[in-house]
Amino acid sequence: MRRAFLTIMGICALAGAGFPARSQETTSQLTLPHRSSLLAPVSKPTAPAMLTIPAETEVSIQLLSGIHTEVNQLNDYVQASLVHPVYVNGRVALPTGTMLDGRITRIQMAGHLHRAAELAFRFERVTLPDGQATPISAIIAGVDNPQGSTLRLDNEGHFRGGRGISWRDLLPTVGGFGVLATLKATAAKSVSFTPWFALGSAALVGYEVFWPRGGDVNLPPDTHCLIRLNTPVTVRVPS
Repeated sequence: MRRAFLTIMGICALAGAGFPARSQETTSQLTLPHRSSLLAPVSKPTAPAMLTIPAETEVSIQLLSGIHTEVNQLNDYVQASLVHPVYVNGRVALPTGTMLDGRITRIQMAGHLHRAAELAFRFERVTLPDGQATPISAIIAGVDNPQGSTLRLDNEGHFRGGRGISWRDLLPTVGGFGVLATLKATAAKSVSFTPWFALGSAALVGYEVFWPRGGDVNLPPDTHCLIRLNTPVTVRVPS
């Protein structure tokens, strides 16, 4: 009996020693997938690309709001849209349809004694079609002149109206002298004519000839211009 009991106890001991090993083996098999997943590379979101448009770049725009020195005032709002896209390293930085916002920085009405009107405005922000807004500093560098040769633009982006008198402007006035002479000769035969009428008419015509009013600056809507960036502009583009 004792021998049989010892045999049974030995078998139980061997069986008990086998269970922890199987349990440990099962646990290690369960943990291996978890450890391998920790070692797998984690994908990071791709950051958007940034493009910088250099300073001195010239951009084609179209005015959406008309400007006139007889109507507008200092700090009035000016809006335009981009006509042609701007590329940097072969990629589109500013697409067509980008909006530009600015304001009038200088305005002076025309006056007599040939004093021409003056106007200047600056763009301060661009808004891309995706809604991205970026500050800029840009001035007018060229214009599809709507006033012929009378409108002048300097290197600082300041417009000036015309100051000279053309023969086309003088012809109606010269004709006025002829009419005045005819009226004078006719009125000389009547009792109601006085020298003061002739002097007043001559003074009025002479004032318009020798002290004419300077030209206005008029930039109607849809005027095409070139603007020049004073500082670099950095925008975000899709990767």
